[in-house]
Amino acid sequence: MTSYRPFIKDVSPAYFGVWLERLFEGREMAARKIGKSAYSVTGYVSTEKAAKIQRAESSLEQDFLTLLEYDWRVLRYATQPFKIHWKDVNGRPRRFTPDIAVAYHSLATEQDQSLRTTIFEVKHRAHLTARWAEEKPRLKAAFAWAKDYGCRFKVVTEREIRTPYLANARFLLRFKKLYGDQDLYQARLPHICELLVRLGPTTPKVLLEAVRGDDARRAEYIPYLWHLITIRMIGVDLSQPLTMASSIWPTSHTQWLSENWG
Repeated sequence: MTSYRPFIKDVSPAYFGVWLERLFEGREMAARKIGKSAYSVTGYVSTEKAAKIQRAESSLEQDFLTLLEYDWRVLRYATQPFKIHWKDVNGRPRRFTPDIAVAYHSLATEQDQSLRTTIFEVKHRAHLTARWAEEKPRLKAAFAWAKDYGCRFKVVTEREIRTPYLANARFLLRFKKLYGDQDLYQARLPHICELLVRLGPTTPKVLLEAVRGDDARRAEYIPYLWHLITIRMIGVDLSQPLTMASSIWPTSHTQWLSENWG
């Protein structure tokens, strides 16, 4: 590795995959800690997709972490993971710390051959426009670095992050795990799937109306319905706002659960 190519100090391209795994496991130190800021909203994110609590340096970054939390394809992520060393046009050494490193489940990469470890930079579009002269060379260096190190580098803005999908993800994450009576859990999930298989494409409202009993009993099924959507057992278009009138449909997972569980 020559000095004029962007690089991570003491980490060669050949060793990067192993080193990054150690970082995700908490056995390597991230590049820097995010401190309190008077100019932006910072916060902590507790996650099972990282060995340590992760800290976001802006509300936009927190929103992006919500998307990573919801995305089943994401295996691990780390914020402020490392420093990329590069040189500007005048030959002066520079350093750039990208926002987030993301690794994906093998099943996801098998289904999508273009998917691989991705390093994300999260920025507001207004910031990129106002400071493009400053941002362009370091982003260019980051893209060159990613090519050498066998991963992707991607810039995401509020246009990609703050969509109806984000609102849906934030809502559905509340139902990712259900606590309480496990007998009810074991009974109601296949029951909902059986109803959906019988009804075919429908809406949450119509499906719940098919549950026998009064409104109070039907209401008890709502968290289980959202849970099934969250774990991808029920089909839905999350690019549109999720409501009781949204279209939902059975999938192969729905069919399997209705026949084999309960």
